[in-house]
Amino acid sequence: MENQVRKFFALFLLSLSLSTWAVTDAIAGGGPENLFLVVNSESRSSKVIANHYIALRNIPPSHVLYLSGVSDREIIKLVDFRKQILEPVLTAMVARKISDNIDYIVYSSDFPTRVNIQKHQDLLKEAFAGKLQARIYAPIASITSMTYFAAHVLADDPNYMALNSNHYYRGPYRSGLNKPFEGELQDEYRQAVAALGKTGEEFAAARRKLFDLSKKYPGQAAVHYQLAKFRAKADEPDLAVQSLKLAVAMGWQDVSQMKRERSFSVLQENPEFEKLIQRISKIDSPFIPPHGFRNAYAWGPNGMINRTGDGRRYFLSAMLSVTRDYGISDSDSLAYLSRAVSADATHPKGTIYFAQTKDVRSTVREANFNPTIKVLKQMGQPTRIEKSRLPNRRDDILGLICGNSAFDFEASGSKFVPGAFADNLTSYGGYFKSKSQTKLTEFLRFGAAGASGTVVEPLAIQAKFPHPMLHAHYVAGCSLAEAFYQSVAGPYQIILVADPLCQPFVKRPKIAITSPEPMAEVSGEVKIELSREGSEVAAAGVEIFIDGVMIHRASNIKYINLDTSDLQDGFHELRVVSVARNGIEARCAAVLPMMINNQEFYTKLSIEETTNEFPKPVKISAETNCGERIIIRQNSKTVGVITSEKGSIEVSTGALGVGETKLQAVSLREGETVGVASPPIPVTVKGTVSSIVE
Repeated sequence: MENQVRKFFALFLLSLSLSTWAVTDAIAGGGPENLFLVVNSESRSSKVIANHYIALRNIPPSHVLYLSGVSDREIIKLVDFRKQILEPVLTAMVARKISDNIDYIVYSSDFPTRVNIQKHQDLLKEAFAGKLQARIYAPIASITSMTYFAAHVLADDPNYMALNSNHYYRGPYRSGLNKPFEGELQDEYRQAVAALGKTGEEFAAARRKLFDLSKKYPGQAAVHYQLAKFRAKADEPDLAVQSLKLAVAMGWQDVSQMKRERSFSVLQENPEFEKLIQRISKIDSPFIPPHGFRNAYAWGPNGMINRTGDGRRYFLSAMLSVTRDYGISDSDSLAYLSRAVSADATHPKGTIYFAQTKDVRSTVREANFNPTIKVLKQMGQPTRIEKSRLPNRRDDILGLICGNSAFDFEASGSKFVPGAFADNLTSYGGYFKSKSQTKLTEFLRFGAAGASGTVVEPLAIQAKFPHPMLHAHYVAGCSLAEAFYQSVAGPYQIILVADPLCQPFVKRPKIAITSPEPMAEVSGEVKIELSREGSEVAAAGVEIFIDGVMIHRASNIKYINLDTSDLQDGFHELRVVSVARNGIEARCAAVLPMMINNQEFYTKLSIEETTNEFPKPVKISAETNCGERIIIRQNSKTVGVITSEKGSIEVSTGALGVGETKLQAVSLREGETVGVASPPIPVTVKGTVSSIVE
């Protein structure tokens, strides 16, 4: 039975992305509509941090899951991780009809940070006939990496443990042309490319094969690039440039390679080729440029999008905080998250620091410092190499790459700029049960928006830690989680603790809903008028959500004709998300709360006091004219039931958690799962937020 369940979810992950592409091109970026927040319902810390983050990021209620029965240990067995956490998360996403638009799976706090994957190490040993360097592939993984590799985990595929397992990683261009596919398809591609030096039918057949691949995998830049070489050799310069333009549109920007390519010598006098070179030569980088993430994208081994089943799919994953053991306090967690959210789109001024010492933790990444600094310099971003363990008395730290087993950040006298990311290459920065070595959360305590660390001894291997290019991806406008996962080639032992949506350098395409007014009562077909006034960023199109569920994708429309007769009466929230027409695919949302009234059905909610001191309960009254019972919900969680058309109850403030949250009443008839909802009412629970780790 267990194998059947895992097989179902593995197939679900595949069908999810295929069905998304069958509708239209998926568009990425990162916003609250794409994030699924998982909360430990039995943890005070998890609830208070979740309440805070939901309010800060305006997470839709349907995108919050409260789990019970989660292990209270810092390490969890693989089978328990799947049963207690991963499978319930995916089940909820499917049941709520939001799986098509979830790209981020994020944990609040008080979840196991480490997963024992001994079974998968044994499978890997078997695959290597016992000749496996067990120290490199230690059988301990982080909860965020196991969520990132959900498809592999459910399929019992241990290949996520490889040092090059992450195909979203932005590697060097020199490998970008070599391996866009895997298996038989890769063999076909390699044979076609090898025929460039042939003539006659062999050349023509290879050209046709590349053309067919370019149509089937239009997001794969390597195929377009190789087809351009064949077209140039066939004396078809215009078609060659056309293929090169498609390669560039899909992320190919290696100007040096294009200039020295012998096959393109016939294009040197072509004005369109020259224009293309000029257009993409602003940033001369040896690395594949960053790209917005979407779970529906299938990534090839070269970091390009394959779109269909011939690629790997992931979920960006992070923890908001670690408050157990040697983590940080709730109050420090709330402070850093507030600071991170405030950094969005501020384009902060600051310096990215590279600590260069004789410690192996530093030297293992040194070779990548200068190439990264060169790219950042072209982007106008200040950098500095520090010949010390930490920057000393610097108040402008926007990014930090260092390598210390122990450090005292407060003693350094330095400060982080809001939105900063810090990474320390050391063995136990993400192992919170042990007091050995300074924990990654110290960076958060002093103001960083995110940090990472390994949960087991990783050895000094660059592939297990963020490449310094993380900071270039971040400055390019990616979310913090996008920048992080694009920079770690083999992330199974590293945990990300951060606000994953933090985007200090994002440039969003503006959008607003100009009509109707918020909380207007509407019926029948409603015209939703949109405005893009003042937007300096071109948009590729919009995504439309009702109550967190994506109902449609469209081009840059000026209005939406919404047929409200398809929806229940009562409160609903419409979100229209504009997505940028560039590789980063940044998002901007306009939100319209509204009341639908087609059948004169209603549900009303009233709260005696909207601010309550813990443990005093919240006194609630509700009534409806369309149901036998009324459910009181906090986000997706039922916190009370009134078993009549009108009544009052008390809701435990302990169940709600300290902080600001919202309650909503939903009336249900027998057998219904979707009812008539009242407008949500904000409620604040006052109580002590810990100032020390409990």
